[in-house]
Amino acid sequence: MATYRLGNQPQEYELKEDFLGWVPKGEKDWQLVYAQDIRRTELTIVNPNGGGEKILFLHHFIIRDAFPLSFFGEERARNWWSFAIVSENEVSEKFIIPLH
Repeated sequence: MATYRLGNQPQEYELKEDFLGWVPKGEKDWQLVYAQDIRRTELTIVNPNGGGEKILFLHHFIIRDAFPLSFFGEERARNWWSFAIVSENEVSEKFIIPLH
């Protein structure tokens, strides 16, 4: 899987599509969580198609413009605009998930 160094971040992160389409528990999309700039906390996300739920540690949100130019040439990048850097828990390896 591809990794990306975002904006001025010192490290690269893997981009995982495993949670594409999932939303925060109790929400229909990411808008409220994104607008409130909620971060540095555990967040339960659910698969709206009935595929279960997962607790992730939300570090912060990022926008598409933070990605390197190489990302914009990828087919999958065309419809993605916002992302989150998350991890399985507060200290585990961070990765990126597309929000929408």
